[in-house]
Amino acid sequence: MLPKARLIDPLSISVPERVQTKHLHILKPTENTAVQLAKARAESFEELLPWFHEVMGDRDQEASQSWQTTQLAEQIRLFDLREWLPFSIFHDGKFIGFIELLPIWRRGQFRLTYWIRSQWAQRGYGSEAVSAMVVVAFDALSARLVTNGHAEPNEGSARLARKLGFKEFARTPLACELPDGSLVSGVAYALQNADHLRVPEVRWS
Repeated sequence: MLPKARLIDPLSISVPERVQTKHLHILKPTENTAVQLAKARAESFEELLPWFHEVMGDRDQEASQSWQTTQLAEQIRLFDLREWLPFSIFHDGKFIGFIELLPIWRRGQFRLTYWIRSQWAQRGYGSEAVSAMVVVAFDALSARLVTNGHAEPNEGSARLARKLGFKEFARTPLACELPDGSLVSGVAYALQNADHLRVPEVRWS
């Protein structure tokens, strides 16, 4: 039998606002993190720009506390409407990155995106955060499918997706535009369960 769309009011869904892992606290955004967010975005600007330039501000905006306060207010609004589920990632009280779930509630489908602050990259925190949020999507939000994707040259994202068991299901030519206007393929992945990612350290509330 084919799965059916779910007739559900997203506002009725209890979405966790706090996720804890062995090393990380993953929290619903608050405006009082604007200073830390601005510093992280300024520090990581060059690394983020190739992959997120279409949704980023310019260098001065990304480094601005007031601009980030406005961004955070919008994140909170959309979280409360259940239209977008953004989370800030902390390690030992320091802001080290961001992860989001973009839901299609009727289908039980969630698209996952993340970034890790430059000085905290390549330490396993991206893998830990993504694993936790995949588990939350399936176990707390009744996901049927979690997807993610990247521009083909983004080798770091490709390695992490494969490491966590995501299966490539599409490679679309000319799907992604780099800052210099170059068009490259987009690669898409999916997971249909989180059985291999569940660990006792992941908790949410």
